[in-house]
Amino acid sequence: MTALPHPARTVTVTVTGVRSGTAPLTWAQRLQWNDTEWMKPHDHHFNHVRVLDLPEGTTEAAVTEAVATVAGRHEALRTRYRTDAHGTPVQVLEAAASFPLEVHHTPGPDADPAAEAARLAEAKRGVRFDLAAELPLRVALLEHRGRPDRLVVVASHVTLDHAGLLLLAQELDALLHGRTTPAELAPAAHQHLDQERAETSPRGLARSEAALAHWEEVLRAAPVTLFDPPAGEPPPLDHPDRFGQVTLVSPALALATGTLAARLGTSGTTVLMAALHSVLATLTGRPGVPLRLIASNRGLPEFRDLVGIAFGSCVTLVRTAGEDFPDVVRATGSAAMRAYRRAQCDPVALAALKARVGAERGVPEIELTCGFNDLRPPRTEAAATAGELLALLPRTETAWDGPKPRQEARLWYWAQDVDGADVHHALVDLWYLPRERARGLLLEVERLLVDAAVQGLPEDGLR
Repeated sequence: MTALPHPARTVTVTVTGVRSGTAPLTWAQRLQWNDTEWMKPHDHHFNHVRVLDLPEGTTEAAVTEAVATVAGRHEALRTRYRTDAHGTPVQVLEAAASFPLEVHHTPGPDADPAAEAARLAEAKRGVRFDLAAELPLRVALLEHRGRPDRLVVVASHVTLDHAGLLLLAQELDALLHGRTTPAELAPAAHQHLDQERAETSPRGLARSEAALAHWEEVLRAAPVTLFDPPAGEPPPLDHPDRFGQVTLVSPALALATGTLAARLGTSGTTVLMAALHSVLATLTGRPGVPLRLIASNRGLPEFRDLVGIAFGSCVTLVRTAGEDFPDVVRATGSAAMRAYRRAQCDPVALAALKARVGAERGVPEIELTCGFNDLRPPRTEAAATAGELLALLPRTETAWDGPKPRQEARLWYWAQDVDGADVHHALVDLWYLPRERARGLLLEVERLLVDAAVQGLPEDGLR
């Protein structure tokens, strides 16, 4: 963990909102609360961070006003998380609150403010939130050559998801660059207290029941176990050799994914998910492997402008044994659509369902230990020839990153965009998927997609 820098000084930001109240957590809050509690003391792993460039002439007072404005508008930023007398987590919204804005200086006039801001962001992200005692938002101002240069924003994942953080960053950026003013911002219409009431309404409960029915269908059809454990005793979950991450950067994989998506009339996410379904079935020897997915739920009108957390957990199960890959892609697309439509349910009721179905099938719990999340923007590029695509294969690179904090998953496959390049990660339990096996999984996904893409391309340019 990066050493925590000392601020030059601290400014108090005073925030005033409209309402206060205490309520149970929303389903999304409870999902992330559960994961955060399980990860302790490594729960800083979930913290979100953004660094905003400040326009020339920005003052400390302007930064303080912008931060106070957004925290006053969005109730998630004024919410603490506590447990009641029964140990059940609740959200406590405060109408008025305050929190510190730290002011830091770059070490000298020749320092690189971008690099210094990145170091500051990593240090702030690496500190756990005490969600019962502090607000779930941290802000730090970096000054360079005597003027504000960067704003670092860190938020707890219990209160903001990825989309919520982007909305927050966009609103702050608009205020700081003068594209809008506090008076011009429309009131935030739907917030966490509103969502909690919606979820406990008859319509919300019916939505949860429909989602639970989908989960039960998958739980009864899925293999009871996925990975055959090796002989011997596994190291403890917090052992440094237990979890790690293999990363792959492959221009060929990116182009093959886009080529197949264009050819099959679907998204690159669906193509990549289908490949992972296929590779995992072969790797585990199961006819189909369930994949846990994260649904943003941001397509629903009430969530589109929510600076908060709205995501849901859902699951797909696709049988891939003996199927042609285009058919697997189509089946994956259908399965994903069904899952995403059923991505809102009561996590407490879901936990009870998993325990009940597991007991009926003779195990403590059905193994749902593989997950997938695609954070890349949509891709439309497609290869013109097989030669163009195959010529990219030598540029594939893999790297090892570890150790990692303990995880509930055996495998969490995720992809992101880094400076315009697709980067794929396999975060793995090394007891079940050692480094080379995990690396082989990534390379097998690449091989499957490149081979499938090449089959439909002209051979011009092949050497």
